[in-house]
This record gives sequence, structure tokens and C-alpha cells, in this order.
Amino acid sequence: MTFRVVLAADRIGALDSMTAGVALARGFAANAQVAVVPIAAGGPDLANAFASLVGSEAPAATADRWVVRAPGRILLGLSQPRTPNWRPDATTSHLGEWVAANVREEEEVVLDLTGLNAQDGGAGLLAAARSVLEGRRLVGVVAADELALPATGIGGGLAKRAFADRVDVADLLRADAALVAWADRLAPGLATAPGGGAAGTTALAVLALGGELVSGTQFCHREAGLGGTLAAADLVVTGCSELSALDRGGPVVSAVTGWAADAQLPCVLFTTGAGLARRELRTLGLEAAHLLASATPSEADLTAAAARIATGWVST
Repeated sequence: MTFRVVLAADRIGALDSMTAGVALARGFAANAQVAVVPIAAGGPDLANAFASLVGSEAPAATADRWVVRAPGRILLGLSQPRTPNWRPDATTSHLGEWVAANVREEEEVVLDLTGLNAQDGGAGLLAAARSVLEGRRLVGVVAADELALPATGIGGGLAKRAFADRVDVADLLRADAALVAWADRLAPGLATAPGGGAAGTTALAVLALGGELVSGTQFCHREAGLGGTLAAADLVVTGCSELSALDRGGPVVSAVTGWAADAQLPCVLFTTGAGLARRELRTLGLEAAHLLASATPSEADLTAAAARIATGWVST
């Protein structure tokens, strides 16, 4: 019976998910059937993963924005300064202008919101691009840990940012009341809707337009039809640049190990970072972690490392 391996890695050093996955796959390919699935949480890496999954050209990208076109679909993203957390004067109008300038006849628009830090509730986005987005399928990509985050209230996204920067409570309450009023104008109950607090509260605009919110890893899983691939697999291989018990290898590794556990498959990892004890690895859903000698491994380094451990998993 053919041994089947799914390669679903994060960026490893300078190698993006697809490049790293293909390099690892070469180490298993002599004795196993391999499937490479690019996975990313957001940003230019998500644009590269999406382009690979849909067979599109490489993303058109600059230092702070990116766009990928596929038949009937478009993915756009934009990055804003990440600090400070509390940015009452920041706006999403630049994202709206980017959307308005790029969306054409596409039926589906995917907005990568993971690079945003403005807290205007998507007002700038809607002012510049509402007429462009209305009537299209809309998907907002946000951080996985923000999918259930409301915009307002003591546990909301706005408060979370205020507390992180030790903003005066009076300033937070005024801003929260203004955001509630804005959300209520968009749609009843939106102020406390799950996910509305994502991406600095920009996700409110996506929800107001009837769009859905997903994490970057969920988006890639869906695009790849990964559920069916995992159902037929014997082993999952992932990878990252750094691994610790605190960050669990980052959002991609956390997602991949979760999917492997759901499919009752062993999962092994390649990383350039420090190792963890086997007991710690098991709590992270990993059967083993294989350390790479270089902090910036080449494709050949990954292939050689995978080939060394492949014989322990694949019967020849």
C-alpha cells in the first residue's frame, strides 16, 4: 500500500510555505506519495499561498500591499504600522482606495485584514469602496484568535487595544460609545457580533456587507480541499522558523497540528529554532521535531533533512 504524506508548512527561514513544502516533499517522494499544501496566516505569505492554490501568477506586491487575481476572484491586502495598539486617528481609507482601484468584474473579493491596525470600524473602507463591494461575495481574513472577538464592550477588540497601551478609561469609554453608535448605524446588534473586533474593528465593515470572516489557515484549508487529502493520508509534515511551548510554532503550525489530531494522524515538524522535550512536543500535537542546522536553510537543506527521517516512516 502506498504511504501518503501531506506537507503543510509555514515559512521556514527565507523560504515561503510552498517552496518549503516542495523542498520537504522531495525528501519523501522516492518512497511515498506526497501532497504539498501551502498554508499561511496572512500578509504576503497568504497571497503567495493563494496564488499557488489557484494556479495564478505570483502576487503583485509592494512593501505594504498585495493583490492576487484568479478567475472571478481577487485577494487584496494592505499593511499598516503595528504600533501603537491605540490609534484613534488611523483610518482604513487606504484599504478602501486600494480595493476600489483594483476590483473589476470579480464575483468574489477576499480582503486580507491581518495587516490592519486602524480602529475606525471600517468606516474608511466603506467610504471609499462600499459601492464596489456591495453585491459581491466578500470574505475577510483575520487572525484566528480574533474570530470570536466583538468590537465593543469590556472584552471587545477596542478595549483590548486600549488596555494594551494603558489608555485612560475615560478615553476608552468615549471611543467605545462612538464605535457602538457607528456599528448600530451599520446593522442592529453588530457592535457585539462575534468577529467584529478583528483587525482593529475593520471586520465590522465586512459583517455589515454580509461577508464572512475566516482565519488565513481556514481559508487555505478550504481552498485546498485539505479535509479530503488528510482523510487519505498516513502522515502530516509541517515546519516553521521558531518553536516554543508558548507560541506553539505560530498560527500555521497550531492549525496544522489541530487538523492532524482531528484526522488521527501523526504530525512531525522541521524547525530552525531550539528543540523541546518530547513531552512538550506531545502537548503541542507533535510526534517529533527535527532541528535544522541553519537558521536560513536552503531548499537542498530541507530535502536532505526530510530524506534522513523519511526512512523511519516509509517502508521501502
